Amino acid sequence: MTDWAALKLALELVVVPWRVRLVREQPLPAGVPLLLRVAAGDAETEAEAAKAAGRPSEVVRQAATFFIEQILLGPGADSYRMLGAGPTATNAELRTNMALLMRWLHPDAARQGEQSVFAQRLATAWNDVKSPERRAAYDRARTPPPGFGPPGPGQGPGQGPGQGYGSRSGRSRRHAGSGSAGAPRRSRLPRLLAYFLLGRRR
Repeated sequence: MTDWAALKLALELVVVPWRVRLVREQPLPAGVPLLLRVAAGDAETEAEAAKAAGRPSEVVRQAATFFIEQILLGPGADSYRMLGAGPTATNAELRTNMALLMRWLHPDAARQGEQSVFAQRLATAWNDVKSPERRAAYDRARTPPPGFGPPGPGQGPGQGPGQGYGSRSGRSRRHAGSGSAGAPRRSRLPRLLAYFLLGRRR
């Protein structure tokens, strides 16, 4: 049975965008993969979602995109959230979500000037959890020492101000995307697309 919670919330946020900051501090609702499929261009899922919501397909597609950009890829999001999941997600779920996000970022679908920023942030997030070893190391970095203290708004457990989940040295700057000083980095989007859309060559 399809869970429409994420779709309903995404449609609400388009109408009431001031709620974005509040939603960023809450756990992700059920049904995020449906939004990822809509944003990735799955026509069947988009038609199903539009029918369930009683809204035009274009509105549903815009809401899915808005949710990804503002909630999944918003400031302070950890690597799991950027991939549309939580810490309990399976490796298969994370891989599926990453593949959908790469389809969303495909040059034929993405808007000019934005895809490289999102691709770099997603590449960093995927690099954190793409193997059991990396994921275990990332999870250890997210877990505070016992008694380190309760979290503040937008923080992980036991983290101080400005320390989001997974904030190792330099991580916040890497996830920040645009606005950093220095020469622009070369986009990793083509290589990521080849990996997830065509598969890894042995």
